[in-house]
Amino acid sequence: MNTLKYKSLFLLIALLFSLSIFANQEYLIGFSQCSSGDWRAQMESEMYRELMFHNDMKMIIKNAEDDADLQIKQIRELVAEGIDLLIVAPIEIDAIEPLLEEVYQSGLPVILIDRKINSDNYTTYVGGDNVLIGNTAGTYLVDKLKGQGEIIEILGSLNSSPAIERMVGFDNVISRYPGIKVIDKIYTNWNNKVVLDSLPSILQSHSNIRAIYAHTDFLAAAASEVVRNVLPDKDVIIVGIDGSPEVGGGIELVEKNIIDATLIYPTGGKESIVLASRIITNQPIKKVNLLQTTLINAQNVKITRLQYNTIQNLQNDIVRSKDMLDLLGGRYKTQRLLLFVLLFFLILVIVLVILLFIAFKNTNIAKFRLEKQKEAISKQNVELKRMSEQLEDVTQSRMHFYTNISHEFRTPLTLIIGPLENLINKIDSKSELNKELSIIYRNAVRLLRLVNQLMDFRKIETNKMQLMAGQYDILVFMNGIKESFSEVLQHKQISLEITCDNPEIKVWFDWDKMDKVMFNLLSNAIKASQKEESIHINMSTEKDFVIIEVKDEGEGIPQNEVERIFDRFYQVNKSSSYHGTGIGLSLTKELILLHSGEITVESELNFGTSFFIKLPLGNFHLKEDEMISANKQIQDSIAPIYAEFQEPDANENHKKEKAVELNIEEKSVLLIVEDEPDVRNYIKSCFDLNYYSIFEAENGVEALKLIEEEGPDIIISDVMMPKMDGLELTKKIKGDLRYCHIPIILLTAKSSLEHLLEGLEEGADSYIPKPFNKQHLILRVKKLIEAQRKIQEKYQATLLNPKEERGMSRMDKKLLQRISDLVLENEYSEKINVEDLSSQLGISRVHLYRKIKKITGLSISEFITQIRLKQALVLLRNSDNTISEIAYQVGFSTPSYFTKCFKEQIKMSPTEFRNKI
Repeated sequence: MNTLKYKSLFLLIALLFSLSIFANQEYLIGFSQCSSGDWRAQMESEMYRELMFHNDMKMIIKNAEDDADLQIKQIRELVAEGIDLLIVAPIEIDAIEPLLEEVYQSGLPVILIDRKINSDNYTTYVGGDNVLIGNTAGTYLVDKLKGQGEIIEILGSLNSSPAIERMVGFDNVISRYPGIKVIDKIYTNWNNKVVLDSLPSILQSHSNIRAIYAHTDFLAAAASEVVRNVLPDKDVIIVGIDGSPEVGGGIELVEKNIIDATLIYPTGGKESIVLASRIITNQPIKKVNLLQTTLINAQNVKITRLQYNTIQNLQNDIVRSKDMLDLLGGRYKTQRLLLFVLLFFLILVIVLVILLFIAFKNTNIAKFRLEKQKEAISKQNVELKRMSEQLEDVTQSRMHFYTNISHEFRTPLTLIIGPLENLINKIDSKSELNKELSIIYRNAVRLLRLVNQLMDFRKIETNKMQLMAGQYDILVFMNGIKESFSEVLQHKQISLEITCDNPEIKVWFDWDKMDKVMFNLLSNAIKASQKEESIHINMSTEKDFVIIEVKDEGEGIPQNEVERIFDRFYQVNKSSSYHGTGIGLSLTKELILLHSGEITVESELNFGTSFFIKLPLGNFHLKEDEMISANKQIQDSIAPIYAEFQEPDANENHKKEKAVELNIEEKSVLLIVEDEPDVRNYIKSCFDLNYYSIFEAENGVEALKLIEEEGPDIIISDVMMPKMDGLELTKKIKGDLRYCHIPIILLTAKSSLEHLLEGLEEGADSYIPKPFNKQHLILRVKKLIEAQRKIQEKYQATLLNPKEERGMSRMDKKLLQRISDLVLENEYSEKINVEDLSSQLGISRVHLYRKIKKITGLSISEFITQIRLKQALVLLRNSDNTISEIAYQVGFSTPSYFTKCFKEQIKMSPTEFRNKI
């Protein structure tokens, strides 16, 4: 059926395509007419008649009514409507010519009709030969006047080419006959009122006038009227131009003896449309197309009128024939379309019948083929899935490579930096060996910083760098940065000044990433500065931004290298203090862009360098997952590495080490989970075996076995390990009722803030990045063990004022409540014991005992006794039962044993307690 549907669709498309063949492209012609009148109406009629033979052309006419400004506006409107060709009869040459040149130079064809311009920037010209018209008029008058007489010339507008050419043609003939003089010229601007006003006085002054040459029949008729009024007995020859056959036109004026002769001035309407068609179809044309003229006088006016009437009748017949053809054509198209539709449906029905027959006959074959196709597609899907998995494996391998290489670098760096700190602490700070070890230490820290920068670059390239922005006080942040650099600044005798125009500027930024930005900028500034020079951090607000300037007074950066200073791996000339790996400033720029900010630099040799950071205020530029809530804003979780610029203080470290001592009565069980033996041994060496019993595991799988066997008090685990990593181990421990109380410290090469939050989300109690500080690790272990002991102390506190067990996990609270419920459900039974509880809770006797001991510091029997005493307190307050009844009710074997236990916990007998309340 799908095949049938597709074939039917194909037939429909084929039908639509065949119908579209008959649709012709239509061209839009724009005509800007300069004025109105019978002669120009005749021009437009000729255009419309010729258009009947050009079905691919359509015309828009706009009439300017002798207003040059209006004609300019109308031409621009026509161009804006998307015309394909412009026909124009310019009103004034000077006004219209610049616009026509502009239109022509834009690539639009321009046809001048009737009137020319003084430029060659047009496609073609069509119109009467006005010079020939002037010549013919002059020759006629010379012949009629026998070479003697005075003539008045009535001109049109000299801003139009017809008037100028008619005058020139006429003068060319008259100038050859000295006996004929043009005694006056009337400039009418095509307005007959000027003739009526000016001609009477001229005729009165020159009564010997023999002839009048008028540039239009309209002006000639006005002149005839004036002559009849002023010189009624004078026979003055009057010649006009246009020869229009319409009512009131030149032919009628000759017929009525109002004027003596007229010269036919062809409109060029038909010819302009023919030229337009040739231009659109890329056929050759002439630049100038002049139309001939004919003189009409009393001798040939009747023949001319007869010819015109015959032509007019023929044209009317042509129009009627065209209308009939259009009507028949419309019917033909409708019938043809109907025929095509019927034919289409007939073919469709035939095809449907054939396809249904074939489909019915070949059902089994189709099913067989379908099964084969399914099998082939299935194989293709399997292959595509295999290739996709291979591609995914390759991609993941590349991703893991950068992560693992970081881990591989950080692990040896941990084994370099940690022991170095220990050696530096043990050796006299003034000895030569201590100084050499300090050099090794600083460069190891520098190598660690480069590793961190490379990892940050990888995250940026793979769009894995995630903002963890919070709202912080920028001044507090900068003061913290200043404090971190205080020792190196003091050692180099460089001052660092911070100024701010607003002491309370709150900015949304990622603390860790901005810390790296400021470290790179300040470390470069320190390198560039000399003794007793100053570094300035200036902060100000500008509209919705905060501007941070880091300025030094160093030697500066060459101007030819300033623009490239942020390029990745680009190194400034080694003579400058800004040379290096080319990583720091490039990373700085990427981190600022991550904040939707900008960073720029200005520098002048021998006058210092200024870096400008522009950060947006507010959080509108941040996505929801790029913001952290106030309770997750960790400002000092990942300490910046400033050791590169300062020497370790052995005496100070010795004091810190001495201060970290455990005040505990028995050894705590410590489990170290680390796949690298050297790192594992180093961690073990950090702890005094007088205070700790230490067990070791290479991965999470081994760790779970040791946790089950030994029940450690605290766990230190690496994150990246084979078989089971630290995050999965944490998740299993914190999700297991037996072990969820054990504190876990994650120790890892993944040092970014997002990884820290990931570890804490899995339930880790602390997260320390590699390389770690020995004293930091010892102190964290001590604090977590002390916190566990405090929970036990709180739980063992007096029963009179029970407090909420803060610091205890939700699973531990539920476990204690469940045990309490089981004990109280066995009222009047003193036989409830560890075995019963173990069976009910699904926890082995050993694990249950160990669990209760770690949480409360009590044995199982002591914990059961405490539960019963709590219930007894409730009954003593709220019931009227006797002391003996209450003792049996809560599960004590005898009232005397109840009284003994009660006195040990409450410090008074049950009777004294009841009397007191």
